[in-house]
Amino acid sequence: MKQKTYVLGMAVLVAALLALSGVAQSAMWVGAEIGGNFNPGTNMSIDGGGISESRSTFIRPSVIGGAIIGYDFVNAGTGAYNWPNWMQYFSFAMDITYNRLDVKNQSGIFGVLANNSALKGYEFAWTFLFMAHYGFMRDSEVPTGRINPYIGVGPALVWTGVDGTLPTPFGKGGGHIGDNAMNVALVVEPGIRWMCLKNVSVDTAMRYRYSQPSWSFDNNVTVKANPLHQLAFLLRANYHF
Repeated sequence: MKQKTYVLGMAVLVAALLALSGVAQSAMWVGAEIGGNFNPGTNMSIDGGGISESRSTFIRPSVIGGAIIGYDFVNAGTGAYNWPNWMQYFSFAMDITYNRLDVKNQSGIFGVLANNSALKGYEFAWTFLFMAHYGFMRDSEVPTGRINPYIGVGPALVWTGVDGTLPTPFGKGGGHIGDNAMNVALVVEPGIRWMCLKNVSVDTAMRYRYSQPSWSFDNNVTVKANPLHQLAFLLRANYHF
């Protein structure tokens, strides 16, 4: 009886280890990502309350984080299909990311808002990437290659919001402002995927996002980015299954 229990226990352990090890060419993968988000050379305009200005504006760097799910066009793993061999060089992924979008300047935002004025904001993006890649250092354990440079291109739906206080001349004594917007953005992401284990990879990437959000407030003041260029340096860990 003890021997049967021992054999059964070993069988369960081996099965668990095999499930954990996965396969090197798994179709599906999920990951978590984190990095820094920067806004170089942002030009923003403000119109309303008798003011019309357009100036280069400093948006503070922020932390960006999110989660991703992807599909490689290979014939093994969850969701696999007998794709043509050339499809192994392509993937599709979508992710959600969040970062702050805060504007603050001691000398006054846009050159017209009061000193030390601030606009606090957020940015939530749902991105769709069509990816092309090629693997180097192929071997029997990882036939797709241990080092995979790639480039991804696609659209994104971006939800943004800003919140702050406008001083005079935007109404008597100024006032609170707040608005949300949804825009379509363009995303380009070059990077390198490093296969650490059969089913675990790490991506190092630089993501560029182009959008033109604008926000309108009750006192007919409109703030607009013309456009909003963003660079995010991402570190991503993925599990393939």
